[in-house]
Amino acid sequence: MKSNLPLNKLLLILALNPVQISFADDIQAGKFYEEALQSYRNQNNAEAIIQLKNALQQNERYVSAHMLLGEIYLQQKSLTEAEVQLSLAKQLGADPSLIAENLAKLYTYQIRYNDLLKEIDPAQFNSGLRPVLHVYRGNAYLQLNLISEALNEFDIALQIAPNQVNAAIGRANALLKRGDIKGADQAAEKAMQMQANDAGVWYAKGSIKHANMELDEALKFYDKAIELNPAHVDTRLARAGLLMDLKRDERARQDLEYMRQAYPFEPKAAYLHAVLLERNNQREAATKELEVAADIITGIKPEYLSAHGPTLMLSGLVNYSLQRFDLAAEYLRQYVKQYPEQSGPYKLLATILLQKNEPEQAIDLLRPMQIRNPQDQRLAFLLGSAFMQAGKHDMANNLFGKAAALGNESGSLQTEIGLNRLAMGQEQAAVQDLEVAFKKNPDAIQAGIPLVALYMSRGEPEKALKTAQALHEKASKNFTLLNLLGTAQVNTGQYKQARQSFEKAIELNPNFLDAQINLSKLDVGENKLDQARQRLQILQQNYPGDIDILIELAKVEQSAGRYQAANDWLAKAKMMDQKSLPTLLALVELNLKMGKAAEANAAAQAAEMIDKNNPQVIDALARSYLANNNKEKALGVFIRMADQARFNVKQLYKAARYQIDAGDYFEAIKTLKKAVLVDENHIPSQIALVEMELNHGKPVFALSRAESLLKQYPKRAFPHRLLGNIADHDKNLSLANSHYQAAFELEPDTTSLMLLYENLKKIDQPDKAFNLLDQWIKKHPQDQLPMAAFADELLKSGKFKEAEKHYVELLKQFPNEPQFLNNLAYVYLNTGNDKALSLAEQAHKLAPDQPSTNDTLGWILVNTGQIEQGLHYLRNAHSLLSQDPEIRYHIAVALNHLQRKDEAKQELEEALKTNTGFNGRELAKALLEQLRP
Repeated sequence: MKSNLPLNKLLLILALNPVQISFADDIQAGKFYEEALQSYRNQNNAEAIIQLKNALQQNERYVSAHMLLGEIYLQQKSLTEAEVQLSLAKQLGADPSLIAENLAKLYTYQIRYNDLLKEIDPAQFNSGLRPVLHVYRGNAYLQLNLISEALNEFDIALQIAPNQVNAAIGRANALLKRGDIKGADQAAEKAMQMQANDAGVWYAKGSIKHANMELDEALKFYDKAIELNPAHVDTRLARAGLLMDLKRDERARQDLEYMRQAYPFEPKAAYLHAVLLERNNQREAATKELEVAADIITGIKPEYLSAHGPTLMLSGLVNYSLQRFDLAAEYLRQYVKQYPEQSGPYKLLATILLQKNEPEQAIDLLRPMQIRNPQDQRLAFLLGSAFMQAGKHDMANNLFGKAAALGNESGSLQTEIGLNRLAMGQEQAAVQDLEVAFKKNPDAIQAGIPLVALYMSRGEPEKALKTAQALHEKASKNFTLLNLLGTAQVNTGQYKQARQSFEKAIELNPNFLDAQINLSKLDVGENKLDQARQRLQILQQNYPGDIDILIELAKVEQSAGRYQAANDWLAKAKMMDQKSLPTLLALVELNLKMGKAAEANAAAQAAEMIDKNNPQVIDALARSYLANNNKEKALGVFIRMADQARFNVKQLYKAARYQIDAGDYFEAIKTLKKAVLVDENHIPSQIALVEMELNHGKPVFALSRAESLLKQYPKRAFPHRLLGNIADHDKNLSLANSHYQAAFELEPDTTSLMLLYENLKKIDQPDKAFNLLDQWIKKHPQDQLPMAAFADELLKSGKFKEAEKHYVELLKQFPNEPQFLNNLAYVYLNTGNDKALSLAEQAHKLAPDQPSTNDTLGWILVNTGQIEQGLHYLRNAHSLLSQDPEIRYHIAVALNHLQRKDEAKQELEEALKTNTGFNGRELAKALLEQLRP
């Protein structure tokens, strides 16, 4: 039926129909929303999403549905979807207080820290929400490396809500990032008192332990944090990194796989996972993970990315690993502009520029950084590589020499990690990483060359030689590797082979100065000083502007005892460059050798003005102060050396050794404690700390630490040696013997042998001690220290012919060792060899202040009829070692020859007062009987 309505009625109906439909839709939308809310509360997010989408189909302007859907997506880490829903809610007029926290969280995940700081103003909200938002702002400032601003936000949060645990945690993290470990620990303790079951508290405590290198303790805290909150992203990443450092790859993999699933937008998780896969030879999977990380980074808006330094750096690493060098270089250029003080990114950027064949850009980039960091081997190597690529070979060779010939290959991720750790002074970890990298790719000289240098510096010459040989076999025409091989051969005593390697390097490149100089050093080592001098003088004529040649000439003259000639060469070098650190340091050494302490100190202070932070300069300065009897200043410099070492365990250990030598035992213990905190696997520091605690600190601490080391290294000898030393200190010789025996059985080396030998003599088992040395020498005829001890035993027991054989052998290796010359002279005296006097004179000339050389020379003179001359040396010997009964016996014989019978009798009585045995004791008794009335 047709109805005709008035116009006004029709208009009213048209106006009301949308409202009526909207009411109907809203009713249905409301039902869907309530069902979604119930599903959400029952943790059934999948069903909740379906119902919310149904609600929005009924009413696309349903603000509550947008807000809840945004929150669920945020929980699921679906950031793009979350951003859409929260933005719509905001546009539709949602109460800002209902979405502010979720927006802050979203911006944090998206690294939109500047947006967070710009848009989230806590002052607009109530006191319940304000502290939470101040914490988000504090964390944003922290990510932007604005520590003071971050602390201000956390402090405001705590003023509003004194029990706001996240603010206390934020303070701890900010103080730790500033380097205030004590303050960070106090803040973390305060947070712990507020809420002991908060995962963030345990993460903060773990981070502090991690920074202190208390790795096992850090791991415990991280484990607890994840137990409390398995989704705590910072802890997961930190624990994964720590587990990777500890080589606990399976546990690290579990954390990273969890992260990849729970936080798919986190590029660092993908990158670390790639590193782990690469380390375990899963290269294809590693590449895929790197591509995932790169895709995540690509999805970050450039303005957000450029504002966040850590992600910029990560972007450079990821793209570099994927060999996307243009992108990597762009990211790294942005990073170094923001953080110009960090050398690591410069090195990576330079490596990329070299691979892109842009050496001039690399030179421009690295030159200022290398000047600021002249001791950074990696920087020097990269700059050398840039010069080589640019065809400037002289500059390249010079820098390669200064950098100890670090490699020039891009290498694997493992190599880069190892080199970075090496730059930080973490040698043990660097060695482990580089060994893995080199094992994977024996062609990789970037891993191989620093491995050789590390092995040599750590006293592992055989490993160094093996690695150098492997490198050379892969590139037999590489003169730099030949030079490296020669250096490794020198370290193992293969002088003939080393000379051949250096000569072959020069044959390949006649202008290769490093090998030429190494040949001269080899000449000096073989006591061919004239040959070394001649070689260097020819080089100096061909390269008159090369300071290194002048310095080496000075060293040759110094070795020859021609100190003035050495000084002349160094003066010439100084005229060429007043600010040459190598020249000034060489002047310090020469003047110390000449006894010119004031001149040495002046040179050291001049070097300090050029580079006050250079470890070699600090070292020279301290020793020059000691030479000037200014112990107070020297000790101050040693403390400075320890402070500047920071996390470089090798430098810390060196500083501690100096402090020990200077008698500053309290500071030495402090320095060694810092060293073992930095790297608990640095065994020399652990050993030195136990020894210092035992002799100059608290022996109970020494015992505790040694026992702990035994648990940590049950198959190593050194914990047993330390425990043996502690037992010896406590006069428990039987227990000491047990430990020394255990050490020798675990590692039958010279150190354990000599400790066991000395202890056997202490517990009155001389025959066993003698047999121990006898058996060792038969198996190890080239081991000089036991051979010297064995020769001494033979000498004391009157077995002169056998002793002679060993001393002759020892003198082949050490022709200028006064002890061996002296003892052989004594042997010859007793065997009737007329060379006795000339050997004794030679020994005395080399060591005129040793009682033994004076006694032997004097005794030989007495026995050859030169009584008065002999008595002079014997008196010298007695004045140097008055308690030695044998010297008194020798004096008595001389006095008796001079008819000074009463004096001779007195000397004999003093010599025979003790029960100490000595050569000639029975003869002394007989002579005394003759002299008695």
